[in-house]
Amino acid sequence: MEFCKEFGGKALTARETDATLQSDSGEPTGFGPGTRGPGSRGHLSKLSWGIFCFTCFQLAFLQPYWVLFPGERANLFSGLLCLLSLIAAILVAREREVRAEPLEIIICALLAALTVVSGLLSSSAFSSSIRGFVLLSSGLGGFWCARILLSTGRAQEFFTWFCLAILAGIIVVSLLGYALAGDVKALLDTNPHPLADRMILLSFAPLVLLLRRDYWAKLIGGAVMAAGYVVFYLSNLRSAMLIPVAMAGIGLWFRALRLRHFLALLVIAAIAMVYFFAKLPAWKLGKDHEPAYYRAENYLFSWRIAQQNPIFGIGLRTQREAYLDGYGITYPYVTKERFAASVRTIVTSENIFLTLMVGLGIPFLILYSVGLITLMARLFKVAKTGIPESFLPPLALVLPITGSLLHNFVFDGLLYPQLCWYFHILLGLIPLRHKADAQAL
Repeated sequence: MEFCKEFGGKALTARETDATLQSDSGEPTGFGPGTRGPGSRGHLSKLSWGIFCFTCFQLAFLQPYWVLFPGERANLFSGLLCLLSLIAAILVAREREVRAEPLEIIICALLAALTVVSGLLSSSAFSSSIRGFVLLSSGLGGFWCARILLSTGRAQEFFTWFCLAILAGIIVVSLLGYALAGDVKALLDTNPHPLADRMILLSFAPLVLLLRRDYWAKLIGGAVMAAGYVVFYLSNLRSAMLIPVAMAGIGLWFRALRLRHFLALLVIAAIAMVYFFAKLPAWKLGKDHEPAYYRAENYLFSWRIAQQNPIFGIGLRTQREAYLDGYGITYPYVTKERFAASVRTIVTSENIFLTLMVGLGIPFLILYSVGLITLMARLFKVAKTGIPESFLPPLALVLPITGSLLHNFVFDGLLYPQLCWYFHILLGLIPLRHKADAQAL
């Protein structure tokens, strides 16, 4: 596919100009790369894409960055960018018919309502409401921007190469941070988990190239994936070392990876993990290490809080110390005093599903899980066959989404707008039900 004039600098023929007014399936779109609309329509499309790309860049590198409320940890600036991208995309969608499933709209509306009410009822209403806003703007913004702006093969191709460049940039900056400060996150983040998850989500771009039959595409995709794994190794995160192996196993299950290739990757990963675990301090592997006891004990502690606040939760990142009264520790390698100190410092559950249940209520968790399971079931359904009009192989979405979900069992990924945005963009790229059903037939 050739890029359009405004993105690739190449003139379009009369036939190509007419074709840009249609999606790959022949339906009018009026947005995305290749859009050539009359009057203000084309300008609005370009503006929407410009805002969308800037938001993607800002969330990948967290630059530029402004603190809008001193003392408030929520990344409100990025959340506002996500909202601006969503508004711009909706304005574009109003000028062209965009197919959306009623169930998706209903679920989004209900999730938004539950989040707003939860924030207002929280004991820390201002802070929880801001965090709820950032969660909604990045999640709904990413999902609906993908549904609207990335609905054509041409748009998906542009976005794939754009994200490949972003991922390559993150890898370079990470390695530079390691060279200068001995820490891959030094120039990008304060926590290695968001950096690792960002790379997992953006790995869809090199995976698209690896799943193509073009030799040079495979070579580029493989090189970026290998360089990303080096960053994972240097991050000292056990989850970052193990999740790519699980993703390779899923690729084998879908028969996208041959057994001999999987075994070769497994041997390389095993060697890397031997060195990785050998260099870790012994206390990091102990059962009384804070990440181990805190995450294990939080299953029961989070459930206790949710039982007392089942409908709307206590608000996102609201202090939980009061709920320790009368609570008995179950995990045998930590005292109540030490666990209480961790609760005071960490605040959340270090598991996004438990955090959503406690912060926003059981109905929110159930509703979000239903939507997520529905989308993933549809994606798995088409992963065996593919979608003819889609540039993206479904497996290139299955692997990073699954990898990120696994990672979210050990940290609160969706509370970071940079992760929530890209995660929901990938969900928004999952084919609509009518396309999936048509392919299955």
